[in-house]
Amino acid sequence: MPAEKPSPVRRTDHAEHASSLESLRQPLAGDIPLSQVIDPIVREGELYERLPDGKVHCCACAHHCTINPGGRGICQVRYNLGGALYVPWGYVAALQCDPTEKKPFFHIHPGSDTLTFGMLGCDLHCSYCFPGDTVVITHRGPMQLEDAFRSASRFEVRPDAEIAYPDGLDAIASSGAQRKVKAVFKHPYRGQLTVIKPYYLPELRCTPDHPVYATTDVGREPQPIAASQLTKRHYLAIPRHSQPEDSSIVWNTVETLDYYLSPIRQVASTEYDGDVYNMEVEDEHNYLAGFFLVHNCQNWDISQAMRDSQAGRPPSQTTPEQLVALARRNGAKCVASSYNEPLITSEWAMAVFKQAKAAGFTCMYISNGNATREVLDYIRPYTDGYKIDLKTMNDKTYRKLGAPLQHILDGIRLVHGMGFWLEIVTLVIPGFNDSDDELRDAAQFIRSLSPDIPWHVTAFHKDYKMQDPDNTGARTLLRAAEIGRREGLRYVYAGNLPGQVGDYEHTYCPSCHALLIERLGYVILDYQLTDDGKCPRCNTSIPGIWPKSKAEVRTGTIADLFFRVPRRV
Repeated sequence: MPAEKPSPVRRTDHAEHASSLESLRQPLAGDIPLSQVIDPIVREGELYERLPDGKVHCCACAHHCTINPGGRGICQVRYNLGGALYVPWGYVAALQCDPTEKKPFFHIHPGSDTLTFGMLGCDLHCSYCFPGDTVVITHRGPMQLEDAFRSASRFEVRPDAEIAYPDGLDAIASSGAQRKVKAVFKHPYRGQLTVIKPYYLPELRCTPDHPVYATTDVGREPQPIAASQLTKRHYLAIPRHSQPEDSSIVWNTVETLDYYLSPIRQVASTEYDGDVYNMEVEDEHNYLAGFFLVHNCQNWDISQAMRDSQAGRPPSQTTPEQLVALARRNGAKCVASSYNEPLITSEWAMAVFKQAKAAGFTCMYISNGNATREVLDYIRPYTDGYKIDLKTMNDKTYRKLGAPLQHILDGIRLVHGMGFWLEIVTLVIPGFNDSDDELRDAAQFIRSLSPDIPWHVTAFHKDYKMQDPDNTGARTLLRAAEIGRREGLRYVYAGNLPGQVGDYEHTYCPSCHALLIERLGYVILDYQLTDDGKCPRCNTSIPGIWPKSKAEVRTGTIADLFFRVPRRV
């Protein structure tokens, strides 16, 4: 049960200042851990209940964390102080005004802009770590990770991890240059390790998700690949620039201009229970573990933002009134909570949404869907639209991200059943979730709730967090969209490849097939819905949240796709 509504406490007073875009972008602190900055910017939460012995039960997301006094939830931003749950309040870490179609919402105010804000923290996670005896190559010579950790003079102890900040320690990166080691992280881990056994060289052990540079084609540049996805067809990458000229590792490897490529003999797994470590390196964000090139923690901006002032974007204090004024000044029709996971900062989002709704804005969540009935009941009076990322239909894969698939499916069912306008997005990644069977499972699940739920299948690009798969091509997106349409979904959209996906950018009447909304990317080229949201040809009602008048819809041209840019605020 939610706690009795509290009054604001422990909240840093907001200085009176002009509500210009630039003033809201001023950082709060210098070179200190962000946890020290944002921990005081809180108020007592509402989405929790008190338990015996000073514990609290948080119901902001489906993890349902029970938090001991002095402890934090999985999200790291909701914490127990003296038997009360304190939650983020009064700041933004990301703020931007850009097209609503980019969220993507295709059935909410086409052609409009949305002011989108975010805070810090996430309730999903990935673990990219090594055992402590893993050797990394530094300017001081080979060093075990646990020794690199111990070499630091400054430490920070958190409920979930210990962080060491080594002085003057450089790792050798792929270019051969020395790059500063920003931090070494240590935390307990119980589960499987992937064991990579190359020919003629020592094995490498790491958590299954850890990115290791490899390739199956010796003519192609190695890319970071999750350790558990490696096969005997892969070659591990050893940068030539980081090895001495007379190195003996060239035995039985394939030589390219920049790498020695070592074939893999076996990929296995083993159980592990103990401390694991990872490392963050400046600039190139890679280093040598053993002989092999590996990537930093890919979740740095989210999962480590609480630990280092260099991670993520420094937060800036603001008020709901200022955010609503910004939305109005920028001509937005919608306000959205996104960037981090909005469920875990719902108290702040509702403070903003209450002001925004009163001012006539449509309010939206952009979420991972790991929701509870309690949090959805809490946000429903002030939230109109809800976008959920359905990442995969594979439970094992979802659990690696930190939640069972069933939690996400249950969250989607709840959101739809409670009357939010729901749109679902699947980022289609080659070799990850692009099989016909998995796409069909996703489409069938959505169809079981309603054929009117829009399903966006969007293209993966290597400038996302993941770097190992190939970019998603138009044929793959078209195949995914066609599967959705065959399974009975009435509104299937293919995104991120403007002009390459045929009619899957547009909205058609499901009854007479008239073209109702013509798009190119996020630009509306033509809008034909009637003022009451119907097809002008056959009078079929098209579900969505539409403008009151066609005259409100901002249409554009192909040139707008290239010259209309998002506005950071």
